[in-house]
Amino acid sequence: MKTIFRTFLILLILCSSNLQTFADGDKSADRYTLSGYIKDAENGEVLIGATVYISNLKIGAVTNLYGFYSITLAPGDYKVIY
Repeated sequence: MKTIFRTFLILLILCSSNLQTFADGDKSADRYTLSGYIKDAENGEVLIGATVYISNLKIGAVTNLYGFYSITLAPGDYKVIY
């Protein structure tokens, strides 16, 4: 009886993790990532802590130590302010 219960429990865990993977996959299918590097126009150095702002959504991102930023968005037209 313990073996049957253990097998059922393992099968249940595997099925639930697969369902979560499929659900996450569906969400990401209709989203895109806007990303890039922000550099100083005069000397080409990366700008740490520069902001990227999507004014339509009132969200944004800050560049990391390498001047890199990344924002995930749904399809659409946006005004991006750097």
